[in-house]
Amino acid sequence: MANRDDFKKTTIEVLPKRVGYLCSNPDCRKLTIGANEVAEKATSIGNTAHITAASSGGPRYDENLTTEQRIHIDNAIWLCSNCATLIDKDEKKYTVEILNNWKNLAEEESAKKLNGEIKNKKVEAPFLEADLIWKNGGRYNQGYSTKNPKEVVDGRTVYSVSNHPIIYWEIEWRFNFTIYNNSSFPAFNVIIESIGKEHFTHIDELNKVNNIPPFQNIDLTAKYSLYHEGKSTEADEIMNHRIPEKFNDLILRIKYLDEDRNEHITLLKIVNGELVNEKASH
Repeated sequence: MANRDDFKKTTIEVLPKRVGYLCSNPDCRKLTIGANEVAEKATSIGNTAHITAASSGGPRYDENLTTEQRIHIDNAIWLCSNCATLIDKDEKKYTVEILNNWKNLAEEESAKKLNGEIKNKKVEAPFLEADLIWKNGGRYNQGYSTKNPKEVVDGRTVYSVSNHPIIYWEIEWRFNFTIYNNSSFPAFNVIIESIGKEHFTHIDELNKVNNIPPFQNIDLTAKYSLYHEGKSTEADEIMNHRIPEKFNDLILRIKYLDEDRNEHITLLKIVNGELVNEKASH
């Protein structure tokens, strides 16, 4: 195993203080320390991360650095645990130049706040709403039902299916599911949860780390299918409802974070065939 050039204790203690214990990623800026349930303890979710790796083979390793340069505070950046993992998983995107820029901006912002040059900004809440738009659908023959009239011919059971046979149908609806950020503030780490009795058969998954900028949207594909045993006219009648009747039991919860990592929730329900958005407390 290659030798690691780890930071000194003083660097680990000083670095987070220089950025006010906020993650240095400008798209995150999450507070990394807070109260623990135990009165004598604090909870920290921050990391003293290497800008260039501590050992050969690590992300952004620079063989030209000396050990003293590699363990110096100039080679350290304070990040939340999530962003510390992120920069090492995608080292080509998160270059030395980008990380040094993050570090400098975070320390400059901290110094200006300390000197009163800028005030701690008030974080406003984003508001997400969604729309469910029917795209297309269809019914698919899955075979004849045993409920059709039958008779025994030459020792074999034969079903009569000439006039309006009873069939096992798969009925499918396809939708565009669009989430809008109807606010001036970005929404981060959007999660869609189904909490009702009925659920989509399929809905596109969002990336674990995501965001919707102000007044923009993301488009997903959603599907719902059910099975019906009956005549084609019955299947057509069910399919003609652009929103399935069973969706009266559909409830979705959209969870998302503001810039200060406070959680917000929008609840989605089907009422009289329409998708209704409700802002929930958080």
